[in-house]
Amino acid sequence: MNADLFAGCWPDVDADLPPAALTEIAGRAEAADRAGRPPLASLDLLRELNWPGLPVPEKFHGGGAGLLRCCALQRALGAADPGLAVAVNMHLFSVGLMVEHWRRRTDTSWLLMEAIATQNRLLASAFAEPNLGGSTSRSTLVVDPVEGGWRGSGRKRPCSLAGEADLVCLQVQTTGDPSEVLVALLPTTAPGLRVIEDWDTLGMRGSASNTLLLEDCFIPKELVFYRAPAGREDDDVFAAGVIWFALTSTACYLGAAQAALREAGTLLHRLRIAHLGSSRAELPSYQATLGDPVADLLVLEAAAADVARRMDAGADPEQLVGAALGVKQQAVRVVPAAVAALAEACGGASYSRGLALERLWRDAQAIRFHPPTPVATRQFLARRALGVPASLDLDEKGASSAAS
Repeated sequence: MNADLFAGCWPDVDADLPPAALTEIAGRAEAADRAGRPPLASLDLLRELNWPGLPVPEKFHGGGAGLLRCCALQRALGAADPGLAVAVNMHLFSVGLMVEHWRRRTDTSWLLMEAIATQNRLLASAFAEPNLGGSTSRSTLVVDPVEGGWRGSGRKRPCSLAGEADLVCLQVQTTGDPSEVLVALLPTTAPGLRVIEDWDTLGMRGSASNTLLLEDCFIPKELVFYRAPAGREDDDVFAAGVIWFALTSTACYLGAAQAALREAGTLLHRLRIAHLGSSRAELPSYQATLGDPVADLLVLEAAAADVARRMDAGADPEQLVGAALGVKQQAVRVVPAAVAALAEACGGASYSRGLALERLWRDAQAIRFHPPTPVATRQFLARRALGVPASLDLDEKGASSAAS
């Protein structure tokens, strides 16, 4: 497979993630998958490369990477180790959200970003939780107001790198009417935080997406950097956060697809059809089966890069969120189908645990489960297109009820 097909979509990121570092990271991916634990040496290497502070503005001693560059970084990392890429993407998204918040509110949240950049602090992102149906503007983890902040108990699952990160970006919901959603940054050593190691999955096994348990945990008000009415989505910071997550997570899986292309290309050139005297890569029948998946990946790469460029150029996030969600929704269809087509073309060899293609096929399935979920996104995009009230909260009552 000719990787140069995709070269024009993304900026070069060799200065931030040198090829030698990516090779080192890739060399640990299989062991992390088999153990179901994160590659700690790879996390240490990312810290040495000052990766945690890359999205932080340069004036706060960060790398000043915009969304496009961050997507390119995640794509490169996803091609080396998809599980690690998905795990640290939660850091990238959280810091991106902080940057977008600061740009629009210009408050003291820059102090948190500066600490992340200068101290190479790694974040876990505690947004996902059971029974939300993929909602991104609510939480079932409810906290009560107390002197100096809020206090509450509950669980966040899955929470990538909950046991390995220095800080946790935590989303909770307050009691009372009206109820608010709060996003705070807590040290993972804070009293009342505990990790339950229960991550045992089909793919993305090295992401360490364990359960974060809050037990009478205190959240100081000075560590809350974002608050908004629960369920409210007409907010530029919320929209920017959705865009960052949709595009950076898609980039991780595009990297996994690129790794699958590379592995399949090597196999297809090596595997021969004996009675034809040719490798599979040389045969038109095999070439024909891969043309459409490659075309789909090319379109997805170009679309993701274009939306990221528009975001960096200052487009209104609330106008761009539909396009970003459309990219993510296409990725749910395109990436697993492309990796499956590559595996099928390689035949039974791709089913072997001894080859990376089997692991990449398993990793590709996880794209279906990131919020906003495909079910919620379909409903949102369809309602937007039809001109009826739309929300990323699932609504089974119908548009007429939503409008009333």
